[in-house]
Amino acid sequence: MLNKFEDLFRTVRNLHSVTDLLKSMGEKTENVFDIEDNFRGSAQMKACVERVKSIPEAHALMEARYLGPEIDLETLLKLPLGTLGHTYATVMKTLDFDPNFFRQREIETDEDWVTMRLRKTHDIFHVLTGFGPTGGELGVLSIQAVQIGYPMCVMMQVASFGLALKRQPEKLSYITQQAARGMAMALEMQPLIAQCWEDGWDKPMQQWRTELNITDPVIDEPYSLKNRLPGLELAW
Repeated sequence: MLNKFEDLFRTVRNLHSVTDLLKSMGEKTENVFDIEDNFRGSAQMKACVERVKSIPEAHALMEARYLGPEIDLETLLKLPLGTLGHTYATVMKTLDFDPNFFRQREIETDEDWVTMRLRKTHDIFHVLTGFGPTGGELGVLSIQAVQIGYPMCVMMQVASFGLALKRQPEKLSYITQQAARGMAMALEMQPLIAQCWEDGWDKPMQQWRTELNITDPVIDEPYSLKNRLPGLELAW
């Protein structure tokens, strides 16, 4: 009975956080961390961890509790044009994003590691897939929903569809297409959580995409950053 009440309270908290986030058009990013923290210890998060463990490379990173060093954008900007590090740093600097802004959590369990690793690398996923950080959020969330069933991502998918259907039906086509493209990419590409990006900052973007089997990055959609960031043509 206690577990049922815990699940009910968790659902209520998450629905409140999701609604608040979507009403703010994604600006209240603290709500994302609230949703992730609310899933801590849940059956859904345990199932996600098991899926991550089934990926040998990801399991190795998990066992090592690998998060990598703090990201230094100035150092990454010194890398050659077209590399992952230079492209990522250029995007983050242009948008005035702090790569270390995410909420911290002590890593006591495997699920803590999954959450913290995804928080740290989230914007890398945006850069590699082409789903721009300012408008392609659902595309990236859809990738993690498909590849490892990350609960927050699954919940945001469902909530985005529901809110658009009820309050912004004119945006439903855009939202569903973005999610569909992200899910399709997820089925084709290698698991993103299994990658040690920090060992390949100096690797060209195209090489990363080839190795990950990202054959159709989003570069010509409204939520791509290609046309907003002069000088990144070689990377895209």
